Amino acid sequence: LYRTIVAIRNSTVMRWGFRPSLILPITVIDIPRGNLGKIQRSRLRRAVEGGQLAASVARVEELTHRFLGDPVPPDGDAEARLVEIYARVLGVEPSALSAAASFFDLGGTSLDVLRLKLEIQHTFGVADVPVAAILQAPTVRGLARRLSGGSGSGYDPLVPLQVIGDGTPLFCVHPGLGEVLVFVNLAKYFVNERPFYTLRARGFGKDETHFGSFAEMVDCYVAAIRRTQPYGPYAVAGYSYGGAVAFEIAKAIEAQGEQVAFVGIFNLPPRISGRMNEITFADGAINLALFLSLISADDVKELTQRLTPLSEEEQLACLIRQAPPRRLTELDLDLEGFTAWVALAQSMVHLGRAYEPSGAVEQVRVFYCEPLRGTKQDWLDQQLRDWDGFTRRPNRYIEVDGEHYTLMSPEHVQTFQATLRRELADALGEGGAS
Repeated sequence: LYRTIVAIRNSTVMRWGFRPSLILPITVIDIPRGNLGKIQRSRLRRAVEGGQLAASVARVEELTHRFLGDPVPPDGDAEARLVEIYARVLGVEPSALSAAASFFDLGGTSLDVLRLKLEIQHTFGVADVPVAAILQAPTVRGLARRLSGGSGSGYDPLVPLQVIGDGTPLFCVHPGLGEVLVFVNLAKYFVNERPFYTLRARGFGKDETHFGSFAEMVDCYVAAIRRTQPYGPYAVAGYSYGGAVAFEIAKAIEAQGEQVAFVGIFNLPPRISGRMNEITFADGAINLALFLSLISADDVKELTQRLTPLSEEEQLACLIRQAPPRRLTELDLDLEGFTAWVALAQSMVHLGRAYEPSGAVEQVRVFYCEPLRGTKQDWLDQQLRDWDGFTRRPNRYIEVDGEHYTLMSPEHVQTFQATLRRELADALGEGGAS
C-alpha cells in the first residue's frame, strides 16, 4: 500500500506538475455515485472534509510513520534553513518534515532535485551544490553536514536512490551522459521492495578527472558495489551505454566467485564501438541537449546540419542560445557547465570506441524499445540478439514501450517499472512483483 501511494503521488507530479496533499485508500463502496454510475465529486469532497473518511486518513498517517519514523526536528541553523527549503520545494509545511527523512521518501522527483539545488545555492550563498551531494545525502541532516564540509567529500560512484526493502539490491549504471538523474523516478517504484543504487561517472565534481579506460571504470564500479553488498546474488543493469558496463561488471563479479542472478540491458547491443565511432562532437552535444530538454526531437535534423560546419565552441554556444531560458534556469546551466558536461560525455564516447565485448555471463535480459534508427524488429534481430554470443544459456528479450530516449520518461516509466520488477523477481526467485 505504501508503495502504491508513493507511485500515485510521483506519477501525479511527473504527469501534471502538482503534488497531491492527500492520497487515501478507500473501498469502491465509499465512492458516492449517481443513478447512472457517475462519481459525485462534490459528495466525495464533503466526505473527506467532514471527517467521514478519517479512518483512511489515520491509516495513511500510521503507514507513513511506520516507514519514515518519528519526525526529527532540525538541529542548528543550517538544518533549520534546509527544512524551510525542502518545505518550499515539496509544497508542505515545515513542521511536517523530519530532518532524518530522505528527500525522495518525502516525494522529491528528478526535477525537484534541480530546483532544490538552486534554492540551496541561493539561500546559503554558495556557487555550486553538486547534484551528487543531494543524491548521496538526501536528508536534511546529511546534506547539512555536506554543506558544512563534513563527511562525504571526494568521488564516490555509488548513489543510493532508494534504500527501503529486503530484496536483493539493484545496481543501475548510467547512460553515456554519465548522469543518474534518469533513474530517480524509476527508483521510487522499488520502495519497500529492494534497495535501488546507481553508478555515476567520474568527472562531475570539481577537480575530478575522467576515467582513463573502460577497465578503470568497471573496476571502480565493481569495488563500490562489493563495498555495499559483499556477497551475492547480485543484480546489475545498465541503460544504453551503461548496458555494456553492466555486462563487464557482471563478468568481473563472477570472476571473483560470486553469482550474478540478473543482468539487465536497456536497449543496447553488445558491440558499441561502431556506434561510438559514428558519434561526432556535434552528435554528442545534441544528445545531451535533448536529454536535458534544451531542444526537442523535432529540432535534431535541422540542428545537425546547422552545427556541422561550426567549431566545437560555436556548436555549444549555438545549442545554449537555442535552449529556453527558463529551462537553463531550472537546470542552473550555463555555457561553461554545458561545455564541461559535453566533455564528460565525450570521454565516455572515447572509452567506448576501444571497447570490444568478450567472454560470457550466465544470462542477460534485454529490454528493447524503438531504436534511434530503423525498425524495432530489425533492431532486435540484427543487433540485440548478438547478446546470444556472450551468455552461457538462452537470453530473454522483453519489449517495452517508448523510444530510446523516452524509455524512463514520465509517460513510460509506469509500464517499464512493472516489467522490470517482474523480470527481477523471476531472475532472483523472489516471487511475483505487481
